[in-house]
Amino acid sequence: MKKIITLLAILVTFIITSGTSAQDQVVEASRRLYAVSAPYLTISDDISFSSLQCFWDGSCDLLDDGADGISVLLVSEEELPSLISVFGKEPAKRHIKVLPRAELYTDNNLARTWMIIPFEDIEPRRKIITVDEADILFNQFDPDTWPLTAVIGEVQEGTDITTLPVSNRDASKLSNVVLTGVTAMVRGTAAYMDLDPLYPASLIREPLVAADILHINNEVPFTEKCDIKEHRSGLVFCSRPSYMALLEDIGTDVIELDGDHFQDHGEDPVYLTLDIYDEAKIPYYGGGHNKQEAQQPLLISHNGNRFAFLGCNAKEIGYASASETRPGAVHCDIELMKQQIKELRKQGIIPIVTFQHLEVFQVKPVDQVKADFEAVRDAGAVIVSGSQSHIPMEFDVSNMTFVHYGLGNLFFDQVFFLPETAEAFIDRHIFYDGNYINTELLTIRFTNTALSHYMEPADRAQLLDRIFKVSVVEGLGE
Repeated sequence: MKKIITLLAILVTFIITSGTSAQDQVVEASRRLYAVSAPYLTISDDISFSSLQCFWDGSCDLLDDGADGISVLLVSEEELPSLISVFGKEPAKRHIKVLPRAELYTDNNLARTWMIIPFEDIEPRRKIITVDEADILFNQFDPDTWPLTAVIGEVQEGTDITTLPVSNRDASKLSNVVLTGVTAMVRGTAAYMDLDPLYPASLIREPLVAADILHINNEVPFTEKCDIKEHRSGLVFCSRPSYMALLEDIGTDVIELDGDHFQDHGEDPVYLTLDIYDEAKIPYYGGGHNKQEAQQPLLISHNGNRFAFLGCNAKEIGYASASETRPGAVHCDIELMKQQIKELRKQGIIPIVTFQHLEVFQVKPVDQVKADFEAVRDAGAVIVSGSQSHIPMEFDVSNMTFVHYGLGNLFFDQVFFLPETAEAFIDRHIFYDGNYINTELLTIRFTNTALSHYMEPADRAQLLDRIFKVSVVEGLGE
């Protein structure tokens, strides 16, 4: 835990930003939180506060070995007085470049340079670096222990600054939405779950449980007499109702139902599966009792942020059987979805679209996948995510949206199929005060047909490097 260095009787930040005099400005003491921001395609994830201090005062020539050899940090003129109070001294001029705020956020700077920025300037095209493994974007973040904190306004000596409000980060406006890839509790995964239904999530559970809204794409129906031995001879799948314990244990908030296997055992298991979700009070979309229900956006609100989940199966029609009278997954009607998205945006609702699409074992999507993902993005979808892929795929950050063509498996037994099927993303999307502000990429690796764990730094760096080389972050210069 780092000691928070306070700023006593500093009013200059408010005076500069408001243009009023100190006599006219009434300021109650509060805290102002800062973040370390880097180009999004940055491998490093964390920096120590002691390294930041050393770099700030010039004692260190590079930020540190784990931070890609950073030799310069940018800060704005407007925030400099507060940051001086954080670090306790003036910055070393050879390391800290100070610019007017209007000159700070150019495409070239955003593409190339690390910065220290106030929380309200966080945006999707930039990666937020954790400090001493504390994450300012996480919903369980503790502001009382955050070292990059300045106190604005007059406080008496000895004041406990943790009693002061945070003026620029209101936890009641923050939402973490976690999207995941393929869940199919069958074959090798099911064999372990017959012994312990909670086993597959035992090493990755906590970030899933911590999500404000956790999305699960469960492709397989529940049946009362599910024989997992039948799975070995073909691709007709089912799951035992007892496996529902796993989805409940990790805190599932919404279920996507447009998977290929939802109708593998006919209509009765589909109705049973819907009854199980209804009993658990977990809403679903992309599939349902009929086509009309399956096509409806699922509306969910959290901390004042309003979301709509939409999904469909874009493969040939046989994979999506929902009709006016038949239950199942719904086939994609891209034009209808575009209309729905535009209407949702008019209402101030954030559309999140997930696809069950063509499966390719490569990081780049085929043309049809790319076209459909971009079509809904251009219509106004803020997040577009591929639930179908069994391997991690590239992503595209454009116009303050995030398109991820495939995440990989969450619960499925393909660990030994290809090297890439042993890896996967879990995407944590962050929203604040009705706006999308960032995405954090969690990475997992499977060790057997059911169990995965969060990647060690070396494995994570290799995966990120491979995906970053083909991914796109728009508007960040050459």
